[in-house]
Amino acid sequence: MKKFNLKYNVGKVKYLVSFHNGVDKHKDGSDFYRIECFKNKIKLNAFINCLIKQGYKQESCWGI
Repeated sequence: MKKFNLKYNVGKVKYLVSFHNGVDKHKDGSDFYRIECFKNKIKLNAFINCLIKQGYKQESCWGI
């Protein structure tokens, strides 16, 4: 399942998006998440809209 998380103020990064394409795995079998960092909310929203168009679903930071 394609999924992504949105986090705010992680270190010096204002907006952080971590996303998993549903396929990539680590050697131990856990999901491999890629990340994108943004300081501009317009670019953040454009990236999130692109992910949603590709079939990604947003999940909460705590996996609930």
